[in-house]
Amino acid sequence: MNKALPLVVMIVTPTMAFAQGTVALQNQTGLVRQRTSSSDPTLIAVPKNGGYVELMSAPVGTALPNPNLTGFSSLSSFLAANPGWSFAQGNPAASIIGFGAGLFNGGMLTIPGIPPGGPAEYMIIGWTGAYTTFEAAYSAYASDPSSSFIGISAIDYIAKTGDPTSTPPGTAVSLRPTFTGITFAPPIPEPPSFALAGLGLAALLVLRHRR
Repeated sequence: MNKALPLVVMIVTPTMAFAQGTVALQNQTGLVRQRTSSSDPTLIAVPKNGGYVELMSAPVGTALPNPNLTGFSSLSSFLAANPGWSFAQGNPAASIIGFGAGLFNGGMLTIPGIPPGGPAEYMIIGWTGAYTTFEAAYSAYASDPSSSFIGISAIDYIAKTGDPTSTPPGTAVSLRPTFTGITFAPPIPEPPSFALAGLGLAALLVLRHRR
């Protein structure tokens, strides 16, 4: 028995160290919506199989200094600009909006950096179209602005995640009660872009006036 105890500790300790909170990627009243078209701002539920969503999370209180997702052409660059946030781990990475119009059910996901059963803040990002990655959707939009709309939700809070280390193992906690919804729209340039364009135009006018 004394010899078996260290072996048990060696097996259990790494499991505990790498264990993380789990959630079920689902929505209900917080729908996924989109603009009807680039020129029509009327909101409709994203049609079934009409887009994808991904879950990102962080410990409670983590800042989000650069929230404009559409200012980044890749998720890696978006994460680099927002330290502490990470994407949930599951297979596949992106879940199709396939449970119904505006509804998704992506199964169980593991939340990096969140201890089993711990609280977390989270957001959902997504896009329209048949593109299985954000990068593909963004590239398509760059070629044709009507090909894909992109969106990021507000930060939502979940007080308790699933605890796979409990006995019996806890089930993943559904996001249905806490997710408040998301809207996909054409990317909008950051205000600083307009400001820089205005400054450039003003400089050109001054130069022409001096000549």
